[in-house]
Amino acid sequence: MLNKVNCRIHAMLVKGSPVNRVSLIYNSSKQKTLKLAEAIEKSLISAGITIVDHSSAPDMVIVIGGDGTLLRAFHQIQGKVPLLGVKDGTYGTLLEVDPDEIEYLSDILKKGMYWLEQASTIETVGKPRLIALNEFLIRSGKIGKSSKLGIAVDSVPTGECICDGVIVSTPTGSLAYSLAAGGPLLDPRSSDMIVSYVAPWPPSLTLAVKSFVIPLNSKVEIWSSEPYIYVIADGMSPVRISPPIKVTGSNTKAILVRLSPNPADFYKRIAKRMVPRRLTGIMDYLKTGTSPQNL
Repeated sequence: MLNKVNCRIHAMLVKGSPVNRVSLIYNSSKQKTLKLAEAIEKSLISAGITIVDHSSAPDMVIVIGGDGTLLRAFHQIQGKVPLLGVKDGTYGTLLEVDPDEIEYLSDILKKGMYWLEQASTIETVGKPRLIALNEFLIRSGKIGKSSKLGIAVDSVPTGECICDGVIVSTPTGSLAYSLAAGGPLLDPRSSDMIVSYVAPWPPSLTLAVKSFVIPLNSKVEIWSSEPYIYVIADGMSPVRISPPIKVTGSNTKAILVRLSPNPADFYKRIAKRMVPRRLTGIMDYLKTGTSPQNL
């Protein structure tokens, strides 16, 4: 029975294969990032891995920076090549490798000792077709003005209000803008998306439910009385579209490289990236066994 349970737990991740060709994506204008990229490139070349442009059919793309850099890389790659994130930003919840782990990276890739996670994305229905790995922000066409927006799920109205916008998020994006707007955290194994109002106003008329979870195969419609509203995918440039905006799950998947076969290590990554380290000393205690003085 235990073996069957473990098989179900690990079913989401697929074993990788040896890597021979790698592309690097990073912001070369940042000196710290540039030095990290040079160290990674040197290590990869020493291991016999060829560095190529991301348009030259690499086996993998290594993204060095923060979450925004990885999201931009996804929009260049569109799920065609696995993405491995190396953290060089503030939080980096999408990124798998810390800078102090890069010395092991070339050996891991050369031996194929990694796993692939297929991350869900969402898309707009109709033209233009936009895709998002994290989220869509739908807001007023008048910059700096509040939006009068209504939401329907599978053609059933759920409410309307004055707000700063509506966020439709994937499980991956549940740690980003959606979380800041009061949305829940979604495990990446879930097949759902989150719909959240941003700063609904006035408080006396605030909806009883400001954020809700629906299946990825549902269709969310965002309505407005304005002739057009803006759709912002993954924090990129706004696109002006006439309402209603229709969003649903996409067949395109982002392929993210993980160093563990257990998808539940998602929670370790959250603790590693987002939990403050020295409020009580508990994180140091769990890591080293040294009793924190203030516990």
